[in-house]
Amino acid sequence: MEGSLGGIRMIKGIEAAIFDLGGTLYKTEKDLGDVHRRFLTELGLEELAAISDKELEGAQSRGPDAWLDEIMLKKRVDFHWEPSRDDWVEYDKRLLRSLGAEGDIEKLADEYQTKWDMWLRVDRYIPLDGCKETLVELKNRGYKLGVASNRFGDPRPFLKKDGILSLFESVEYTAVPGYKKPSPYMLLKVADDLGVNPRKCVYVGNYVRYDIEAASRGELTPILIIECNLEERAVAPADTIIIEHLPELLELLPES
Repeated sequence: MEGSLGGIRMIKGIEAAIFDLGGTLYKTEKDLGDVHRRFLTELGLEELAAISDKELEGAQSRGPDAWLDEIMLKKRVDFHWEPSRDDWVEYDKRLLRSLGAEGDIEKLADEYQTKWDMWLRVDRYIPLDGCKETLVELKNRGYKLGVASNRFGDPRPFLKKDGILSLFESVEYTAVPGYKKPSPYMLLKVADDLGVNPRKCVYVGNYVRYDIEAASRGELTPILIIECNLEERAVAPADTIIIEHLPELLELLPES
């Protein structure tokens, strides 16, 4: 096998395909960085709204992400734990401070979270082109299918809405440290649910530092999809199997 589209040979001995969700099977209707910037502008924080995606990611990592991880570990939360609205408001306070916001941070954070609450009431996930068709064909070829996604909140409602929930024999999700990727825990849990040795599974995801790393640690065969994250090609290990679009997976996995 080679880590590029040209000349990839079919992967033999695979019995199951496990998938990430965002950027792998789904995209969002808008870039989340753009949504952050719009909300900052609406709050009158135009100077902060000029932040780049990289700067925003750094601000999240420095303050609120580390705080939320610490809270989850201190509370010993369970696998499917989700933050309350109060938790998210506290997260937003720390994010706004990390970005350099001044003024009534409590009020700004509450308004910021209200905007997110309203935005998320509408289904923002859109299946990538060929998503259902590819999954159906893999199922027809005899592969067991599963989902393992870093996220708060059960994804099954939108999988059901898009007519693909029944194709998966296992759907797992968590954003709790120790369980979430790059830990292989969730991937191994899904493989166990499917009754398939991890070495006979592929894991398809869109981020090297989370998806490829977790699959490698768990001894699954990692496959990087770059349709939504073209820049990931540059940071992928030399031997990474890379596809640009989901239907290309059918070129890799023969009849099982």
